[in-house]
Amino acid sequence: MFKKHYRTVEFMKSGIKHWIFRLKYVVAFVVFLGVIGFVGESSLVNRVGQQQEIARLRAEIDEYNRRFEQDRKMLNALKFDDEAVRDVARSRYYMKADDEDIFIVESEE
Repeated sequence: MFKKHYRTVEFMKSGIKHWIFRLKYVVAFVVFLGVIGFVGESSLVNRVGQQQEIARLRAEIDEYNRRFEQDRKMLNALKFDDEAVRDVARSRYYMKADDEDIFIVESEE
């Protein structure tokens, strides 16, 4: 009985060694993928995060460019058009002409 158990353990050891030796390239490849995927500054996990950050920053740049164009158009209108100056003064600074009254209505939200 002891011999039978010894042979089973010996077979298992030789079987495990055999499979590890046989699959050494697969194991090395899996370890390599793990290192590339999760370790270091240039890992795939970090690259995904960096791509998301780049997309967010590009959207922010587009928003600033849109605001810049809008403000540039407003500045040109304010330089050359007196009506635009009156509109900005009335809407942003609540200024009024001599013959009118201004009522500010704010909603309760």
